[in-house]
Amino acid sequence: MDIIIVCHTEFGFVDNKKIIFDKKAFQGVEDGVVSLIKLAKKYGAKITFVVCPEVVDFFPKNTDQEIGLHIHPGWEEFKKNQFKWYVGDQYLKERCRQSLFSSALQDHPYSEQFDMIKAGKEHLKESLDIEPKVFVAGRGSLNSDTIRALIKNGFTHDCSAIANKKLPYFDWSKLPRICMPYHPNSEDYQKKGDLPILIVPASQTIFRRPIAPEGVSSYGISWFKVCFSEYYRQNVPLFHIFTHSPAMTDPYYFSVMDNFLSFISKHNDINFKFTSEIKEYPINNFKTDILSYLFTPNKEIVKTIFRKLLS
Repeated sequence: MDIIIVCHTEFGFVDNKKIIFDKKAFQGVEDGVVSLIKLAKKYGAKITFVVCPEVVDFFPKNTDQEIGLHIHPGWEEFKKNQFKWYVGDQYLKERCRQSLFSSALQDHPYSEQFDMIKAGKEHLKESLDIEPKVFVAGRGSLNSDTIRALIKNGFTHDCSAIANKKLPYFDWSKLPRICMPYHPNSEDYQKKGDLPILIVPASQTIFRRPIAPEGVSSYGISWFKVCFSEYYRQNVPLFHIFTHSPAMTDPYYFSVMDNFLSFISKHNDINFKFTSEIKEYPINNFKTDILSYLFTPNKEIVKTIFRKLLS
């Protein structure tokens, strides 16, 4: 089984197990990246850091890891408890025309998407001396225009997909829960085709919960392990983990990632890879093993259900 770890590299900090994407919290990049690299070296893992243009000056040099591009367009205010922050990219905001404040890339016209992707790529290339090939859209939001813009800008892999799920700012509802990498169709990015870019969806538990340490406080690490075992037993060829760099500044989420990588490393035939190394796999239909989830004790899920019932 191939394993990829994609880190969305952004400013921020953790408060009460919630990431606050405060643009003044430089430690989300400076410390979070270093912490994750140390953990990767412990297990022989590889990390693909998808980097926001606005954080480039704070990204550590000579990491020996893969670097891709992460874009949050627009400029929208978000709130969590007593905290407020803006989702968007200051670097792109100052250099690219954006006719909308929306932080969903799918809402922006093709020309603006193209310009943001081009400007972000050139900034990474000039500052970090790399040619990014991997892309992640902020909030998982893209459309067929985005795919076209990525191809024209030389990208080969996209890791934005949260399969089998639709929200107001993204639509990946046509993909199965266990979805392997595929080349999209020119008319519909959710259908298989022959475009020269590979969409690499994130792995997920039942209830469409992606495998990201930040979700553990809601649905528990026991289901992370059940999910991995579900994939492993069926010989699913790829397992895709993602995280956000601010999470790796927090001892709780760092320990979750440590625990999970330790669990994975005990299995045979595990190959950690950079995202750009991933290719298409033979077509197969994988099944959801719902019983393995239902019969695995999960106190975090119980807590979450009770919180929702009482709220």
